[in-house]
Amino acid sequence: MPNCLSRARFLNRSSDGLRNRLSLLFVTGAILILTLSLPGCRKQSGGFDELTRLAEGTKTDKGLSGHYYTEIYDLFFLPLKNRAGKVLEIGIASGDSLKMWRDYFPKATIYGIDIVPKTELDSGRIKTFVADQANRSQLESFVGKFGGNFDIIIDDGGHHMNHQQISLGFLFKYLKPGGYYIIEDLHMSLPRFWKGYGVSPDESNSTLNMIFRFIREMRLESFHMPRPEEKYLTRNIEFCNLFMRNRLYVESPSIMCILKKRTAPLSIMSSQESRRETKKRKSGAPKPPKR
Repeated sequence: MPNCLSRARFLNRSSDGLRNRLSLLFVTGAILILTLSLPGCRKQSGGFDELTRLAEGTKTDKGLSGHYYTEIYDLFFLPLKNRAGKVLEIGIASGDSLKMWRDYFPKATIYGIDIVPKTELDSGRIKTFVADQANRSQLESFVGKFGGNFDIIIDDGGHHMNHQQISLGFLFKYLKPGGYYIIEDLHMSLPRFWKGYGVSPDESNSTLNMIFRFIREMRLESFHMPRPEEKYLTRNIEFCNLFMRNRLYVESPSIMCILKKRTAPLSIMSSQESRRETKKRKSGAPKPPKR
């Protein structure tokens, strides 16, 4: 009995200590969040708004004068600032965002893909390549020339549903473990605001719906990907973050998604994944038809 009482007292003390540490951690986190949210504190922190400031110094629409994406990127990319070696952006336009990435990531080579030649932007740390993001053979040519192992891939290309989904399916395997794949301008999936981007009348083939299905069912399926690409994405996406900015001064919201690749691939099918596959085979549930 004394041993039992001693053990109970020890567990109570351990539990109290754990509660105290968790309370301290919660308070510290709350203070940090409050501090970063105060006007002027972000500027004094020396890093949390650097991308936003760089965006405002160019004509890119990723900053506060456009979609506000850099507010999110500032938080996700700061730990990679001095470690990233390769960053790829699909869609070059005038090259302002390529220059922004070059100035933010001092050790990275910045790659850009576009359907129009942009060789005037080529420099020591900026490399451009002509390719259609919806053409797997052209994307393969790009990887054949420059290799893979990208720290970050940003899709700011044509925004058509097949463009976004083909690029994601093909390029995600060339992302470094722990890297980020970003799909910008997912609001093009909303025909209420934007038309002409290949969304079907029932919107079932939209990129936004593809992500919603992945969140609901933990299984990624696309109208524009073969099965091996779908399975690779399902098994190797560690988390999926959707961000929507309610821009009151324009009718359409700004929506983008950040996908993080697992640091270690799943070598064995999880029991949950196995159950889903078995249930799917038994039910005979059809996959969305390819279009």
